[in-house]
Amino acid sequence: MGAMIAPLPKTRFVKLWVVLIGACIFVAMVAFHVAVILPRPGFQSTEAEQEAYTVTIRLLTSLFAAAMDAGVALAVTASWYWGLTRTDLTEAARRGLFLFGTVFLAVWLLLSTASVTLLRALTP
Repeated sequence: MGAMIAPLPKTRFVKLWVVLIGACIFVAMVAFHVAVILPRPGFQSTEAEQEAYTVTIRLLTSLFAAAMDAGVALAVTASWYWGLTRTDLTEAARRGLFLFGTVFLAVWLLLSTASVTLLRALTP
């Protein structure tokens, strides 16, 4: 008889988390691409058409930001959760999960802040 090894945790949680992260990123990318592809009002468009375009772009941008922020939050949470609960991983793998969660969140916060600052500088 060999040494007894604890069974690996069930992966239902991981599968659900991956689907949620994928859904958030999919929704965000659809909103982003619709905002990019949406044609601008013409030169002789009315004030109402320009206002409708502005409101639509703001709505799509908000949807993009909310979905991407949710995806980032889920990814960081998953990496920290697995780094803390998976005792079968090597110490280097666990540190990698923690490092990913920390660096990914920090970079996302910097990029989000820069994009908001840039957008506010460009809009009248």
